[in-house]
Amino acid sequence: MRKTVILLLLIIIPGILLSCDTSEKDSSFRNMDSKSFFEYVTLPERLSIDINLDEIRNIDEAKTFKADYINFNKQELIKAFVKNSITEEKILAEGPQIIASDGKINEILSIYDGGKSFGTENSMKGGFTYIRVNDGIYWEKLDTIANISFTDPSFIEQKYGYNLNNDYASYSDLDFLPFEKAIVNIKKIFDIAGIPPFDIYETHSLDLETILSHYKLYLHSESVEDDKKNINWTKDDECYIFSLRQLIDNIPVVNKGWQMPDGAKGSVWGNPMPSTEINLVYDKTGISRIAAYNILSVTDEIENNSLINVYEALNILIEDYSRMILEEDTRIISAELCYLSIPKDNMVELVPGWIFGSVKATELNGSMYNRYKYDAINAVTGQLYPDRW
Repeated sequence: MRKTVILLLLIIIPGILLSCDTSEKDSSFRNMDSKSFFEYVTLPERLSIDINLDEIRNIDEAKTFKADYINFNKQELIKAFVKNSITEEKILAEGPQIIASDGKINEILSIYDGGKSFGTENSMKGGFTYIRVNDGIYWEKLDTIANISFTDPSFIEQKYGYNLNNDYASYSDLDFLPFEKAIVNIKKIFDIAGIPPFDIYETHSLDLETILSHYKLYLHSESVEDDKKNINWTKDDECYIFSLRQLIDNIPVVNKGWQMPDGAKGSVWGNPMPSTEINLVYDKTGISRIAAYNILSVTDEIENNSLINVYEALNILIEDYSRMILEEDTRIISAELCYLSIPKDNMVELVPGWIFGSVKATELNGSMYNRYKYDAINAVTGQLYPDRW
């Protein structure tokens, strides 16, 4: 009998201690600030955190949703964006295309309906692009002086710096229209087009002086193309560029590529999840270019969830880094709670998750450049979805 009691105690006590330890740990994360967090964690060698953690928005609870890709209404998009008479309509593999012109200015609106109009299903759905072309000079000329797609810069782009956005001012006024007035106009157009609520992820005001300095860098780069060597930049080329994010329940939907490891162990490219993006250019004529991808419409609420905060999520990521040998200096530079879009049963499941951006300096051809990756952590379960460099 005595042996039985002792055996039961040996089984029960560790469980009680583990429960207490977990409870205390969870409580300690909930009550943390940045000072207590850095006292708690041990960072592996060559890893640093370059974030003001006290400014990160924490949410105690959030819902998970089922969603589908929006089927944008062709007539609403035409009303919102197309200014000239329609001269041609096509049905392409990705969906309808509308072309309008006044003889000098051409407009191209392409709608992504997943191949529904074409009759062959594909993954291009929930979005559209609109481009206005003036005097045969395509919007691609902006690629010589700015990054209007807001992608992470490549080695060549960092080496020459011609299309880096960081030396353009943000939220500042340009002569043709105050910044806040541009935002008001964009919201009006979005309402007509049926685009759901959004927030500003990144924006820059492209002024002529900085445009010209960037163009000089482009002309001295190895990327220069013959048809872009004699661009005449004027005040008319000044514009605002925007990276916008869809908001669902006041939480942004992730607009960065991240990896879902399930089923991707043998893939060179991994298993990237879809990002929801809206990038646009606003100049003196209004919206001259917009690209919207994977825009969602909530169809059902699944459940409400308690969420881990940024300190607990960051600790999970640090523990993962601790299992690696870091050969280069690595910085965690961003953290934000977003909705993760996970394809499921031909639809999308929206799960709250923490997105952490990391950067490391790498030497290539005698020059240093930054490489970026985005790790995701399920804010409900704490599961880490690590990205690849």
